[in-house]
Amino acid sequence: MAHFATKTKLRTLFLFIGIVIHYAFCVNLYAQTNPKARAAYEKSTQFFAEKKYDQANIWTDETLKYDSTFAEAHFRKGQLYEYFTQPEQAIAAYRKSIALKPNSPQLAGAYQKLIEHHLQAGEYAQTRRYLEAYLPLLKPNSVAQKRAKRQLEVCLYGEKTVQNPLIINPEELSDTINQFVLQYFPVLTADSETLLFTALKPEGDEDLLVCYRRDGRWTSPVSISESINTVENEGTGTLSADGRTLVFTACNRRDGYGSCDLYISYRSGQEWSRPQNLGAVVNSPYWESQASLSADGQTLYFVSDRTGGAGQRDVWYSKRQRNGQWTVAQNAGKNINSNADEASPFLHANGRTLFFASEGHEGLGGYDLFFADSTATGWQTPRNLGYPINTSDNQVALFITSDSKYGYYSFDTKRLGNQRVSRLYRFAIPETLRQQFNPVNYLKGIVSDARTGKPLKAEIELYDLKTSQVVARFTSDATDGRYVTVLPNGAEWGLYVNANGYYYKSLSFDFTNQNSSTGLSFPISLEPLLAERRGVLNNIYFETAKADLQEKSQTELKKMVQFLQTSPTLRVEIEGHTDDVGEAKPNQLLSQKRAQRVADYLITAGIDPKRIKAVGYGKTRPLAPNTSEESRRLNRRIEWHVW
Repeated sequence: MAHFATKTKLRTLFLFIGIVIHYAFCVNLYAQTNPKARAAYEKSTQFFAEKKYDQANIWTDETLKYDSTFAEAHFRKGQLYEYFTQPEQAIAAYRKSIALKPNSPQLAGAYQKLIEHHLQAGEYAQTRRYLEAYLPLLKPNSVAQKRAKRQLEVCLYGEKTVQNPLIINPEELSDTINQFVLQYFPVLTADSETLLFTALKPEGDEDLLVCYRRDGRWTSPVSISESINTVENEGTGTLSADGRTLVFTACNRRDGYGSCDLYISYRSGQEWSRPQNLGAVVNSPYWESQASLSADGQTLYFVSDRTGGAGQRDVWYSKRQRNGQWTVAQNAGKNINSNADEASPFLHANGRTLFFASEGHEGLGGYDLFFADSTATGWQTPRNLGYPINTSDNQVALFITSDSKYGYYSFDTKRLGNQRVSRLYRFAIPETLRQQFNPVNYLKGIVSDARTGKPLKAEIELYDLKTSQVVARFTSDATDGRYVTVLPNGAEWGLYVNANGYYYKSLSFDFTNQNSSTGLSFPISLEPLLAERRGVLNNIYFETAKADLQEKSQTELKKMVQFLQTSPTLRVEIEGHTDDVGEAKPNQLLSQKRAQRVADYLITAGIDPKRIKAVGYGKTRPLAPNTSEESRRLNRRIEWHVW
């Protein structure tokens, strides 16, 4: 799978030996038996040093006319073919030169050209054979030797990896989307309903475009906003899971700190705010680009060539604080960053898997794509995504959907004259690979007034009930009430929704033992404070057949205390309910004890006992028929209502 790249595939091929020191070749010339060939080659060398390549070519041909076994002349011919943009003839000439003198240090450059050619083509076995002949010609510990050893490692890894390919079947996105010469850096929202990408428009302007999935098809792309796209270039955008926070790259602006900076914008309804430079804590006097926002919009990864990194271009990150300010950017560390260049970090919606491209980690040549999981002690050792996601060509940008089912990328398909053409593709992630990425579930809906249906701006908090820790804070859209969040597998989540003048609501989602992903649409209606309120405390848990509260109930109980403290005139009844399993009297007694246990917690936390009463209803008030375990689970509950 090839790609477009933001920098050249390999280090620029060394095109010509600059000014050849004449006497260095004289030793070889004395060995030639034909003095006419010797004299012609000396003239070729002179013209080549003067960059008079047409004349150098004439005298090189003259040399080979007199002596077709003149190895140095074949090498010179290869150099000239490169200058005249005839790569196939150049390779043939380099091969001829080392066939004539395989052990000549003066022809090490021919080996280097052949190694680069075959490595770029993914011909690892052939490259390895050239490297084994080339390495003895190099000085120990020289830059050339170190580079050749690195190339040998690539060959050995490549030979092994291509023997176990993944099954990848890329599909090109529709012509509706792929309507430009160049389109690249695709990203999607958590529900995969919004697609953002960068496009080079016919007038030469680079802009951020967006399209939406409607009835299973993508709409035609449009400018994300006139307040974001300008007559200058904007690109490499990233969105939060809900699509309401955007970070993108713009270069050489008046308010910039370096050559290219990162800017942020927020959406309310359909309107985007005027972009703001992320400031000196994120941007630097150097180059910043290729950003990736976490699902909750609170952590930003990006690439910078600022000082203080492991290589020239490293992955850095910054976190947004409760006051809205971003922290000073930090390097992502040595496990992610190599002594070579890294590119295009992408943090998966699960919040723990970082994808990125690197020239320095073990790969198949050029940039390869890697992923690493975060742990309590830092990032794990990166793993190569494998062949043919990675090849000997460059791969620098990949987006994995929140459910880990699809990968989106751009691919250079052909050339239009001298202009390369790139289009957007997607492929299904192979199951063996998908199992290594923890997919996430998304939850979306609209928060509204239960009486009027009016959309509400509400504060929403997501808690890990096991740890009682807040893992995300966000709001529903002030204009249309919409919200989107992600719920990773492997935990029980509590969602708390608050709006001024309304009773709060709690929701519960148990994904502890789930490995697949689910998309849920869940509208949330909030009751005004003056209305009679009845609701379920969804995150209250008891030991089986007992009234002992489980530790994971702490989040819900604390939220109830906070609500009653901020609404000092309200009085609430705590109701206990059971399913129909067992006799009526024991069920009623258990429900009473459980209700009283919750009431006691509230009173102990400082709520006036006169405002609280506890009642057990046993199995007399079911929410659903007791015909399944799921229904019985709903009926085993604690409710509260205002009285």
